Amino acid sequence: MGQQETPHILVAGAGLAGLATAVWLAEAGHRVTLVEKRGRLGGRTISFEVPGIEGRVDNGQHLFAGCYDALLRYVDTIGSRDHLFWDAPPFAIRTGPEQLLTLRAPTWLPGTLRRAVGLSWMVWPPIPLRERPAAVRTWARIARAALRPAPELDDLTVDRWFQQIGAPRSLRALVLDQFVIGLLNEKTERVSASMFVQTLHWIGKRALSGNTRAGDAVWPRVSLHELFVAPAERYLTAHGAEIVVGAGVTDLDITDNGLTGVHLAGGRVIEVDAAVLTLPPWSLTTLLDRGKLGQYDHFTPARKIEPAPISSVYVWLDRPLGMRRLAENLRDTTIEWVFDTTGMHGVENAAGHCYSLAVSASWDVVHLPNAEFTAAALASLAAHYPEFAEAEVLRTHVIHQPQATFSAQPGFDELRLPQRTPIDGLFLAGDWTETGMPSTMEAAVESAVRAVEAVGEYLGAHTK
Repeated sequence: MGQQETPHILVAGAGLAGLATAVWLAEAGHRVTLVEKRGRLGGRTISFEVPGIEGRVDNGQHLFAGCYDALLRYVDTIGSRDHLFWDAPPFAIRTGPEQLLTLRAPTWLPGTLRRAVGLSWMVWPPIPLRERPAAVRTWARIARAALRPAPELDDLTVDRWFQQIGAPRSLRALVLDQFVIGLLNEKTERVSASMFVQTLHWIGKRALSGNTRAGDAVWPRVSLHELFVAPAERYLTAHGAEIVVGAGVTDLDITDNGLTGVHLAGGRVIEVDAAVLTLPPWSLTTLLDRGKLGQYDHFTPARKIEPAPISSVYVWLDRPLGMRRLAENLRDTTIEWVFDTTGMHGVENAAGHCYSLAVSASWDVVHLPNAEFTAAALASLAAHYPEFAEAEVLRTHVIHQPQATFSAQPGFDELRLPQRTPIDGLFLAGDWTETGMPSTMEAAVESAVRAVEAVGEYLGAHTK
């Protein structure tokens, strides 16, 4: 590659990691080709049309946090940050009709102190007095572990670790277990204690770095397509990138341990200076099985990564439920989260007031028929919201995502691959690669940050 030539980089996969990678490579002045095997961009962050509903519906409600530095940088780059709405921390637990555990601090307090007060009830929750000292000790032990995450915690599940540190059952039932499921999309008896502690570590690190809004909730005012996908497509087109849909990667040309070309479905071969594979591990496994990549043991750990499901049902009612927060976490019902989608978007829909009801780590319901899951979801609303008794259900729409995230079970740390690979010119990105973060949009975009940096270093070293 000559010094005056513009490097040609292919990005495979147009989910959030792929879009961010392509955008920032194009921003750096590279010639970019973005390829996606499906007929659309967006990956798991998609929106779609539902008959009779104005606008697009997301594949479940997505929650951001103020500590999502990489994601916020991405929306800044593509120009869609104005579509975000900042709110107080989303910790509001509804234990029954008119019973909501939350605390709003006075607005005149400084930002960081206001958020600390708003979360203080989690440390001193309404549990039996005799268990409160144990609750405080539990939070102290969690905080101490988060300061310096220990590698040996990857041998334990969160459930086992909570038992070891003496977490009282009342605290677990009210706060801790659901907190873990919400963060990691996996049940405490399945998920790695290391992943939980690492997540708290990077959240705390960003909060202490001067981000006074790290603990805030950030809601989209528009669909994910309008927030992440359409602006990225416009940005890439304006920067001369080529976008190819309906043609995934089938194989790679590797000569002298260096990448020289990429084969697409349909027979096209693209010569490249570098490529970034932003495929989920189960898609990468398919490429390992049928292409030259399978000759490298480096990629074998990806075969062992398992997915975890999320299930949602959208409900349109003829009236609002009287929620006090935009997101409320339910107890003792099938549904875990109720999101006021209409309230977030700030726009009434002719189809009715829209709510998104979600179940993380939905192993118990992901295989239920839609009618059965919907009935259980509506029963959850009836048990917690008196207003539901008078409401008319106008429409429902079920979304099951069997491969919503990765499942960070014990031993998962050893399965995550770095963005650099043993093949010159080939890089990886995706929420499952090495970031130290759980399976979130932030992890996907952070992996793009690291992949773009690695590509830049590689091209700099190989430019003559």
